[in-house]
Amino acid sequence: MMDVVKSYQSNRGSRCIPGGAIDRIGPQTRLIHSPLMTIVDMRLQRLRNSKRFCGSSGLATGLLAVVTGLLAVAIAWAPLPVQSQDTAPATQAAPAPQASPAVQADADHGTKSSGALDQPRSLARDRYVDRQRATLEMWRLRTQSRQAVQDAARHADPEVAERAAWILKQWRSASLPGVAQGPAELLLDRGSPSALASVLEQGAFEAVLVAVEESAGTIEFDQIKQRVVTLLSQRYPFYCDKAFAAGTEADLLKLLDAVAIDRNVATAWRDLNHLLHPAENTDAVAPLPTAASLWSPAEQEICLAQFAMLRGDVDQAIAHARSAGDPVLLRIVRMLADRWPEIADDAFETAQTAATDEAAVEAYAWALAATARTGDRARFDQAQSRLIFVKPDEPDAIGDLRWRALAMHARVDEAIDVIAARDPAAAAKVACAASRFRRAEQLCGYPLEQIASDLDGWIKDAYIDQANLPAGSIAPSIERLYSLARLLVNIGDTDNAWRIYRRLTPRQVIISPYGASLREQTLVELDLINRFDWMLDVAVAPGENAVTQRSQYIIAQALNTESEAFRKVLDQIKLLRPASDFRERFRITFQLFRGKPPEGFGDSEDFETLFDTLLHDQQSKRSGGRTLQVEQISLDLDIIDMFIRQGQVELAREGLAALTRARELDALISSAETESEQGDNRAAEALWQQVARQTAQYTPTNALITVDHGLSYAKSIVGSWILAKRAGHREIAEQLESRLRLMLTSPSMNFRKELADHLRQTGQHQLAIEALRDLAVLASFGGEDSPDFFRVAVTYVGLIDDLKETHPAALDDLQIDPHEAVKWSDLAVLGLLKTARYHDTAFISVPLSVRKTILQHALETADESLARDAIDQIESYDPMNIDYGERMLPELRKAGFDQLADSAFDRLMDHGLDQIRRFRTDATTLNNLAWAAAMNERRLDEALELSQLAVLLEPDSVIYRDTLAEVLHLLGRTQEALAIESACLLDEPDEWHLHEQIEKYQKLLQP
Repeated sequence: MMDVVKSYQSNRGSRCIPGGAIDRIGPQTRLIHSPLMTIVDMRLQRLRNSKRFCGSSGLATGLLAVVTGLLAVAIAWAPLPVQSQDTAPATQAAPAPQASPAVQADADHGTKSSGALDQPRSLARDRYVDRQRATLEMWRLRTQSRQAVQDAARHADPEVAERAAWILKQWRSASLPGVAQGPAELLLDRGSPSALASVLEQGAFEAVLVAVEESAGTIEFDQIKQRVVTLLSQRYPFYCDKAFAAGTEADLLKLLDAVAIDRNVATAWRDLNHLLHPAENTDAVAPLPTAASLWSPAEQEICLAQFAMLRGDVDQAIAHARSAGDPVLLRIVRMLADRWPEIADDAFETAQTAATDEAAVEAYAWALAATARTGDRARFDQAQSRLIFVKPDEPDAIGDLRWRALAMHARVDEAIDVIAARDPAAAAKVACAASRFRRAEQLCGYPLEQIASDLDGWIKDAYIDQANLPAGSIAPSIERLYSLARLLVNIGDTDNAWRIYRRLTPRQVIISPYGASLREQTLVELDLINRFDWMLDVAVAPGENAVTQRSQYIIAQALNTESEAFRKVLDQIKLLRPASDFRERFRITFQLFRGKPPEGFGDSEDFETLFDTLLHDQQSKRSGGRTLQVEQISLDLDIIDMFIRQGQVELAREGLAALTRARELDALISSAETESEQGDNRAAEALWQQVARQTAQYTPTNALITVDHGLSYAKSIVGSWILAKRAGHREIAEQLESRLRLMLTSPSMNFRKELADHLRQTGQHQLAIEALRDLAVLASFGGEDSPDFFRVAVTYVGLIDDLKETHPAALDDLQIDPHEAVKWSDLAVLGLLKTARYHDTAFISVPLSVRKTILQHALETADESLARDAIDQIESYDPMNIDYGERMLPELRKAGFDQLADSAFDRLMDHGLDQIRRFRTDATTLNNLAWAAAMNERRLDEALELSQLAVLLEPDSVIYRDTLAEVLHLLGRTQEALAIESACLLDEPDEWHLHEQIEKYQKLLQP
């Protein structure tokens, strides 16, 4: 028996429950009075009668462990109330609210036993059964017994202390009566990361709150809070629905209050508080969550500044930013509040006292930004003069700040000069993006008039330069060749451009510290100029039988698919074309994903065979030392899209159905969206319910693969919401919308952005814009898990434009000024200043796009002065921007600004003609100018000459011939225009624009 006792002593711990008779535990554990309980009593009596039982306190402790261990087993196997983890159907009303387990436990026994639970001696009564009952009741009734248990944990009597320690351990593990859907021992293991997760999955937020509170003062306090926050961030949509169904949103709010370890959780707490108490000034009652008391004063002030901006209290936000002592935070708040004069003053003062060159340059960059917006020309020029002065051997980071700030504020030529001081090749690419082709030629250092005779020599010299460098770096002459090729493409000399790209393809030349080869850099360059045909020829050379993983990734990204999908199809093509070499198989795969019919592949039998091999893919698996053939589905949604691009709609539909039957999550979502679009509400709802059930499943073993299912689950609720609104089920729709609003209080800002994106895609613009309006402010403050501010701001602007078109009154309902689109477009550009995520040419294209937004706003508000300023800046960025010329200048005339539009078009045309005189073979520019003239119905005689020359250079181009037809029509030669368009239709019979043009001309020619 001593051996048995010793074995149990070694296993004592959090899994043990002190044994003994149990009278009032609750219905879920009354079955402990069972044969097992009888065995426990018999063993206890036998031990008491043994001589070894007497005179050994250690043995007494061991006996307690014996009984404890047996009772732990009993509780573990005792039947518990089953609470399905499957979410109730999304279109059904939520169950009536229920009290949380911990609250219900105290309510059941709050007054009956409280007198016996307020002293440590309750655990030291004479009879063993009484001590055991007191232990379990004190565990159950935490509200009344907490102080007594804490006192008892320090009691001199070892049994009392151990019983109290056991109770504390259960509380810290979130183990409360009624909270144990999975095995009970899981919850009793405080060290298991799955314990809290299992409790949260039940929606037992107060039990988790108990665990957090009881861990305060222990070394596990921060770890437990972090674990809870991680789970809340990953699976918040599920917890929201648990709270909504049980009416325990207030418990979720308390949990957020207790675990707010950062601004994201604090923001979730604030937003949920506002959602639950919309009529109350909750910020005044509790400006920060309770857990924020552990933050540093600066962190608290930052969060308070953020909250003040969310409620529109600019002065308060600025006061908190000052208190935080963070100049960046202060600038952000002022930017959001349009306090540009204050930003300018601080920037100039900071620049004068800056301790480093980088700090001074950044200060002048913000001074330039601020004075550009205040119209202070003198100080703008002062800041500009400081930015264009480049010191020798200046670090790249400082140079980037200089030229980016200049480019953002329409000082493109100055920006190019700053880049050129350290990187002429990069400066040449920026010059190309701004239609400064002569400047680009100078920066490349290769005279265009010598290209026919000297290009091979330039390439040879560049390779010599590259050979003299260590592996992992690229020669400046190679980079200038890439810039020259970019310039040649822009001016229409594609033959010589291709000569360069084709030569810069050796895989063995490594040009970056990360192992990228010269060929891979060439593929990136070709992707940037959208030359897919050249990418195909460069990716795999004749005789090669493989492609690098990086090359395959670049190719897949260019084709807007996933690398794994590309690989799967490439593998199957080998089975279909075993006699073809790798380069041919790669070419077929490339064209399939591109949407072009591959030569030698494309009849219905080819596609059916490819589909069948992907649907029934035979894979070799090793098992028990043997190789087995296992069939699996290698289809995925990217491959389904490939079949659609190839016109194989029936195969795509069959593949989607197969993936849906296999319960592939993305396929279920896609099928549900398809059924919804086609009007089959019943089928769509069934699929959305399946998505909800599948994503909501959670066990500790699949935790790692379900952390990203929150968005999919939210999509299912969005889908059901749309169906309910469409069917006129108002009450159900309101409930589903309430659930979505709960989810949008998530502590994960990225989840909010992704859900808002999905709402926009499904046409739910109003809810999406509500989410993004606050998220734009939150993202501007940055921090952990903050989405890219530029992308958030751009999406917000896009949503405003969507609402202008679909529901203009909604902007007034939401109190969103139409000028918001201009404001956030402008701020988005500034968000790029210090980021490395975008190519250099983005600092031309993005601010140019913003100026077009400003011009559009000027048109809508009939503001001629604003329109004039916007046109001046557009021309500063790109004096040959055809999109602006063909689309916006005609709108300018409709707004009544004829003179402004005519003068702007004349400048565009004159600049284009000047370029054509320098680069005579640029068919693209010839055609674009002719088309812009046609859209503006000006200078049509010149347009005819330009269009005819473009067609002469590229007679097979349907686009160029279509332009010629339109110019002829505007000149009164409609019969000739009809003949040209009819011939174009023979080459492109599916082009809808050609059909429209032909119909227009035919109507005009009818007598």
